[in-house]
Amino acid sequence: MSNALGDFLRARRTDARLQADAPRTGGRRRTTGLRREEVATAAGISADYYTRLEQGRETHPSDAVLDALARALQLDPDAADHLRRLRDAHPATARTESPAAPAVDEGLIARMALLVDAVRPNPAYVLDRLSTVVAANPEGLALHEGLADLPPAQRNTCRSLLLDPRARETFVEWEELARGAVAHLRAANVDDLQDPQLVALVAELGAASPLFRTWWSGHLVQRRRGDITHVRGADGTVSARRYEVLHLPEDGVRMTLWLPAL
Repeated sequence: MSNALGDFLRARRTDARLQADAPRTGGRRRTTGLRREEVATAAGISADYYTRLEQGRETHPSDAVLDALARALQLDPDAADHLRRLRDAHPATARTESPAAPAVDEGLIARMALLVDAVRPNPAYVLDRLSTVVAANPEGLALHEGLADLPPAQRNTCRSLLLDPRARETFVEWEELARGAVAHLRAANVDDLQDPQLVALVAELGAASPLFRTWWSGHLVQRRRGDITHVRGADGTVSARRYEVLHLPEDGVRMTLWLPAL
């Protein structure tokens, strides 16, 4: 049985960045991050109750408990929201079977295609929850070298960032972008982390990329928004670009628009 809530708590508890704030009790610590007892004390709950949460024997903590755990684990707003959504998705909405995820509505794809075409020559693309391209203008596809050469079903920006060595040359802050892509992949699929399409993608990326395995197992969570990054052109010229992300959560897609940095 899946224990997504407990797995998330355990991964975040063992984050080495928490260790600097852990109380000193003498001698060398044998635990990376925080001990269960330290999290429980900081959150104002019993160690036994916290242990049951991690082990999946308690699956529906109150909002107050989750808020206290978010503070104890120093979760940012995205991670705190993720924690709440894990609670709400398990076990009440768990599936006994795993049908294929529904395809993005064809009418929506047509509208998104018109939208990305309207913003040319600015690069733009629309991604589904697995980061597969459902609509893009030529400039958007060109940002990820080689993406346009693939069949539409294989045009996945997370796969491109992690597995295509050309991405490291194109994006100067490649590691930050790739790490964020992995964190968003988890955040976008919080309601069904056992979806077979997601499981297959995670297995593929994990088999080919040690960095993906590290980031995914760390339960990183981040919703893509906007930032300034640097892109290297085919002639070697580096330019600052700003990307903005428009989320359409009800439709399960997001649009990324690349603009000149002002």
